[in-house]
Amino acid sequence: MNKEFEETKLLIDQSNRILLTMHERMDGDDGGALLAIAKYLKEQDKHVTCSIKKGVPTALRFLPGSQLIVDDITHDDFDLLIIFGCSTLSRTGSLKIQNLPVRQAGLKPVSAEAQAEVGLEIINIDHHPDNELFGHVNIVDAEKSSVAELVYDFFLHHKLKMDKDIATCLLTGIITDTGSFMHSNTKSSSLKAAGELMRKGAALDKIIRHTYKSKNESTLKAWGKALSNLHYDPKRKIIYSILTEKDLEGLEALPQGAFEGLTETLNAYPEAKFAMFLRQDGLIIKGSLRTEPFKDTDVSRIAKIFGGGGHKMAAGFSVAGKLVRDEHSKWRVI
Repeated sequence: MNKEFEETKLLIDQSNRILLTMHERMDGDDGGALLAIAKYLKEQDKHVTCSIKKGVPTALRFLPGSQLIVDDITHDDFDLLIIFGCSTLSRTGSLKIQNLPVRQAGLKPVSAEAQAEVGLEIINIDHHPDNELFGHVNIVDAEKSSVAELVYDFFLHHKLKMDKDIATCLLTGIITDTGSFMHSNTKSSSLKAAGELMRKGAALDKIIRHTYKSKNESTLKAWGKALSNLHYDPKRKIIYSILTEKDLEGLEALPQGAFEGLTETLNAYPEAKFAMFLRQDGLIIKGSLRTEPFKDTDVSRIAKIFGGGGHKMAAGFSVAGKLVRDEHSKWRVI
């Protein structure tokens, strides 16, 4: 990544109006990485816009700088776009961002006027193996635990200052994407980075409290519904839960990220090769898949069948449709 880190720093130095974005529905990893870079850019006197579709979930509002995030852009006056955790540009969920004028590969402006004419360049930062490398610079490494760890490496490479706020954002990303260091993507480098970030002021207990121990009454009741709908298919060795729109009737509006960690909980069932959680979200069916290395199953291949993607151990997808359950308690999609 040394070459990519150098190219990224050069693009940042050459740019002034910078847009940061990620996939819709902010999570701790990509969101934490985005906010860490945003803090650095602001300290370099850059004009920074942070746009994330669907905004910031309640559990992540403790992150420094999260109040600056907007739902979508209101103008196209940018000269650099940095995208976090998106295998494709369309994953941002924003048509405005997808339609921004992009500079042709290899074309370098020689003045501010020329830069405005030829469009912006894209820095693509991700750790998903199915990333399409759509950026002018691609910081993509599927061996890293998280996007936050990649950004941490970028800071180390350039010997950039990491204050308490930046450390908090990056440690949140590493913790949430490794499942508090319980997932198989946890590497020695992840633990070393976490230790250094704590030394710089990030409070591990505070991050854990906000990200894992802040579920409200409605969320706990929704989890209860999901767990009561639990089924195990012994033939296919799948453990799964399905939540229809009707299952959630009578509950108060659920916060964004209400079901974070549920699929991992289902995956604790030792006999299952993988866990699946399906739920209705408006006119969309959201699917989440989890497994473990010893179960010898690649859930990303399953997700790709439905237009999704992810890692071998953790993947997801979204499809149009509606989940219903008939009088025989059989689920189907309409």
